[in-house]
Amino acid sequence: MRKNKSVLAFGLVLSLGIVVVMSIMVGRAGSATVASVGDPDLLMPAANMALSANWKAQPVTSAPVSVPWPNIKVNNDNSSEAQNEPFAAVDPRNSQHLVVGANSWQAGNGHFEVFAYVSFDGGRTWTSSQPYINRNASRIDAADPTVAFGSDGSVYFAFVAMTPAQGAVAVSRSLDGGRTWASQSWATSFTGAADKPAVAFSNSNLHLYYQNGSLYTQVSRDNGATWGSSRIIDVAGRNANPVVDSKGGVNVFYNTSSTINLARLTADGSYTTSTIANAVALQPRAAHYRANIYASGAVDSRGNLYVAWADGRNTGRGNDILYSHSSDGHSWSAPATLNTDSGSADQLMPSLAVSNGAVSVAWLDTRNDSANINYDVYTTRSVDGVHFNSNQRVTSTSSNPSNDPRTQGAMIGDYFAMVASNGVVYSVWTDTRNNNEDIYMAPISINN
Repeated sequence: MRKNKSVLAFGLVLSLGIVVVMSIMVGRAGSATVASVGDPDLLMPAANMALSANWKAQPVTSAPVSVPWPNIKVNNDNSSEAQNEPFAAVDPRNSQHLVVGANSWQAGNGHFEVFAYVSFDGGRTWTSSQPYINRNASRIDAADPTVAFGSDGSVYFAFVAMTPAQGAVAVSRSLDGGRTWASQSWATSFTGAADKPAVAFSNSNLHLYYQNGSLYTQVSRDNGATWGSSRIIDVAGRNANPVVDSKGGVNVFYNTSSTINLARLTADGSYTTSTIANAVALQPRAAHYRANIYASGAVDSRGNLYVAWADGRNTGRGNDILYSHSSDGHSWSAPATLNTDSGSADQLMPSLAVSNGAVSVAWLDTRNDSANINYDVYTTRSVDGVHFNSNQRVTSTSSNPSNDPRTQGAMIGDYFAMVASNGVVYSVWTDTRNNNEDIYMAPISINN
């Protein structure tokens, strides 16, 4: 179903605390234009964003297909409010224990929130909780969830809280697997502006990453209760994706405006940085949801490193998923394109995970819609880190990105998620099959 041309005006708020107005002209799919001030990566829909009185569901016209794994709804609310931007972690001591974080508007009144969704049976059933327990009156909204497990089974959940005040990063800790939250600390200054946190636990230390013009890091040596001083990793860096190797080494994948980079923690607490590959900004797209060249990486038990990102270099083919690997973190393979479709479909929001020696990558893919609007999730796998099998469809139903009454196609999240453990890969994405944005997950055996 296509909309008649109309104008939807609403405010958007920078995660860095800069309030801007973003006017979205919603017409036929593919005709949307966005005008904004500042960094478009950091825009979030404003609090009390009004629902359109004339909004109608916009499901896809294609029929569902059969896939060899279930598509499971993760968020357990029955509202028509949006959930998007999933992040996932799996308990290293229990492969059946999963925690997914997501943005959610289900709190009501147009305010967005962060929720944690917890499963102890490999994703078959889920419960929810709210990690934002130490409220700040001037920071009524929360976004950008990220999750990590500690060595004792603690779950750490970082997010940025904002609106109307500038963004500040908070980190919550759960002692019961994510069912409830025992404590929360504010890691960054209330007088600054911070955005897009990420966390990693290594050698009894909790490492936090965030951006505020530059890419920063801080360390907590007491399970997130207090935080040390901040350090700059890269003045041009953003979107940290930390992974910890089997020896406790911390490797942080991130991007600049034109490169995919790696930062590695050294013994003195500083970071050495190197460039993995050049990256090309995304080509113009028919759909108007936000997307970028974010890197998703992983490390296996032997110390091999893997990274994937969306890239616009293949002119005329749409945006593609590129991939590189390294045995030492110094020399990297030439970028290879993982999507094997023909034509000009867009491939975006890659997520990568390693389990039992197999590298899996999944991404958003518009190949099943000639207008490049509706999307599915596709995946591919390699058993040697070099050669990948054929692309496989993960989603049983395509999603129309505008099929949500709250965000109306403005945002489906900046990233999707994937984790792997004990031979099972869990792909997690934003899905609109229910006439609103929900979080869905598919458990995929590496033997499939």
